[in-house]
Amino acid sequence: MRQCLDGSAMLFEGMRIETLDGLAQRLPQRDTILCLGNGPSSEDPRLANFEDPILFRVNWIWSERDWLNKPDLVLTGDPDLVALAKQPVVVFPTLEIGQPILRDHAERGHLPNSGYVFLSRFCPILADLSGPQIPTNGALMIALSVALRPKRIVIAGIDLYRHPQGKYPGAPDEAEGYTSQHSAEIDLALIDYALTDFSGEVTILSENLRNALASHRD
Repeated sequence: MRQCLDGSAMLFEGMRIETLDGLAQRLPQRDTILCLGNGPSSEDPRLANFEDPILFRVNWIWSERDWLNKPDLVLTGDPDLVALAKQPVVVFPTLEIGQPILRDHAERGHLPNSGYVFLSRFCPILADLSGPQIPTNGALMIALSVALRPKRIVIAGIDLYRHPQGKYPGAPDEAEGYTSQHSAEIDLALIDYALTDFSGEVTILSENLRNALASHRD
């Protein structure tokens, strides 16, 4: 059942994207989806070789760096308010995560003009989001990309917090590891399941992710 937001946030209701087909219509019509997490491999120079992809990003830390910073879609659970020249579609894992963030943004006059999604309300659902641990936004980004059925998916920056350069580009002293709400096992299970169901071309520019998937499949 739809839950309306209070006050000025009710403006958001007309911006909500309710189906996968509806989301596809809001995105550019291109052959490649570039899925970028925030690990160090998100700045692999080979990413520049993929011309004019649909760009998916995770959370907002990338906005502080001058690299692939004009996404078409952002998956997030962070409350940060980031004003971009071109607002992306914003995807929240669940209504419970996204609704308070939208309410806060509305109070500050920041509208998601390109639309927003509560991923848990899509049917069929892409992942189990009901438990105490859920997939990270990076893993959900890959599952969502597969569901949109592009010809090619390129994945980078999903380094499972195992990259020798640290957690984020340029920050080798950042603490590594998953928070209590997530786990590598849950992420790998979802990513493996999604990619197994994908008939297009997949390019993974994270050595850690490639190796972890190979071990997961053994």
